[in-house]
Amino acid sequence: MSHLSIYKSLLLILLTLFLYSCAKEQPAYLTPRQLDSLKVVLVWPADIYCEPPSPIPFYCPVRNIIPGEISPSAKEVMGRLLRTSLEKFSDRHNFLFLDEGTAELLLEKVLEQKVQSPELAVRMIAESTQAGSILYLRIYRFKERVGRGIGVTEPASVAFALFLYDGKTGKLLWHEVFDETQKPLSENILNLSLYKSIKWLTAEELAKNGLEKILSRSPFAR
Repeated sequence: MSHLSIYKSLLLILLTLFLYSCAKEQPAYLTPRQLDSLKVVLVWPADIYCEPPSPIPFYCPVRNIIPGEISPSAKEVMGRLLRTSLEKFSDRHNFLFLDEGTAELLLEKVLEQKVQSPELAVRMIAESTQAGSILYLRIYRFKERVGRGIGVTEPASVAFALFLYDGKTGKLLWHEVFDETQKPLSENILNLSLYKSIKWLTAEELAKNGLEKILSRSPFAR
């Protein structure tokens, strides 16, 4: 086989891998009534995982993430990225972004009434804000890379989960986990839909790409 034929074969393999990694995934299925609850979505401020986790007000059935280092800027960064990532769905959904102070007041009201059920807590919050559903983001790991360029000694590592709750019933409608530590650059070509380039990403870049990938198959994408 000539060098030209080998080169063409390699290009074909790389193109196939790229198209496969970028294949559009189907969004999560919800009933018509549940989809109607997404017209007004309350977006809770980005939260940080703590041990032991409290189920009030949000029940989060995630078991396999290993928590780790969380940068002090993680909440601010993830909140900003989530707001930006949701903009593409704003033509069909009205997103109400809560600030930290308002969220704390709502949580205090729930706790004052000694609510024991996460579902009831979600219903109370949704009713008080006139939201049809609530979107909640919990950060489990947000570790920045160490070094720059080819001098990177430790890659970025990010883990978070998104949870969507029905405001009418308080039940969990959908959730998805992103848990990624960047692999060696030689492996990035196998997952271009996530990395989008062959370079060492910052924690923010990795989180941004992860959010976009998760939301592309969320109920908002229907």
